[in-house]
Amino acid sequence: MTTNQTASMLETLGFNTMGFETSLTNAAGLIGRITRQDRQRYTVITGLGTLRATLTTGQRFSRGKVLTPIVGDWVTLLEPSTSDGLHPIKSILPRRSQLSRRAAGDANQEQVLVANPDIVFVVSGLDQNFNVNRIERFLAVAWSCGLPAVLILSKADLCNDLDDRLIRVQSIVHGTPIYPVNMHDPKTLTGVLSHLSSGLCAALMGSSGVGKSTLLNQLLGSEHMATQPVRAFDDKGRHTTTHRELCLLPNDQGLVIDTPGMREAQIWFQEAPFQKRYGELFLTRDQCRFSDCRHLDDPGCAVRDDAMADPERRDLWQQYRRLMALKNTQ
Repeated sequence: MTTNQTASMLETLGFNTMGFETSLTNAAGLIGRITRQDRQRYTVITGLGTLRATLTTGQRFSRGKVLTPIVGDWVTLLEPSTSDGLHPIKSILPRRSQLSRRAAGDANQEQVLVANPDIVFVVSGLDQNFNVNRIERFLAVAWSCGLPAVLILSKADLCNDLDDRLIRVQSIVHGTPIYPVNMHDPKTLTGVLSHLSSGLCAALMGSSGVGKSTLLNQLLGSEHMATQPVRAFDDKGRHTTTHRELCLLPNDQGLVIDTPGMREAQIWFQEAPFQKRYGELFLTRDQCRFSDCRHLDDPGCAVRDDAMADPERRDLWQQYRRLMALKNTQ
């Protein structure tokens, strides 16, 4: 493969969006992006093609802390040193972003789901899976990581009250694009595709059975991910995704990472992106009666009083209040 072909493949994978120095490709050795993880084995696409890699036992990264490579990571590889042909992972390049949630059972532990996504596609069914509170929490997982989100409402063909449900979700998205889609009609995916382009990566996220793998198959134009039919008695597809996998869309339209369904959305609250998301609420914070005002139900809170006087800001403040309450209880 020529130098130009190598550079073209790295660009397709999103290398040019990462802000790395161009000279890195010459100095760091073999560079690639992890597209799949199977325990301690990794599939990595490089400028030389698809390679199998492994994490050397005891290898440490990032200031002495063990940092496990995950799907979406950019890594440098060494030449195989054993007969199995696996390339040892030499290093993980700095992440520009990551999609995280609170680890199950541990309020103080972050679980990184996907590395270096540019946007999150939250998928929720318009069938019996539809739940506005759950949708809000999934969106908040993305917002708290500083990532833009798109809400994809699947199974629109099974919904008899679409307009009513759209009104309900409009009250919680606050600028997040919404796309009702019929997985059997590719034309309904046009709006979704408008958020992707060459090198940009979207992470799919949602509950089990909402149609994430079916959506990905439609975007790919092939039956890449295994799916099973919708059950007649509850409209749910039977969940089949058991791993995370990064896929390249045809015609260089971008990249999508499919993820296993999550039973519940546990938010990993990060102060800076969360405050940025709700920044417009806090313009009057200096007018609060107390300097340590939490801007929730505190007496003399100018932020609350100002928000309650404006219907749109009131909805935004009430959402902030709900999510802060969730932070204190989850």
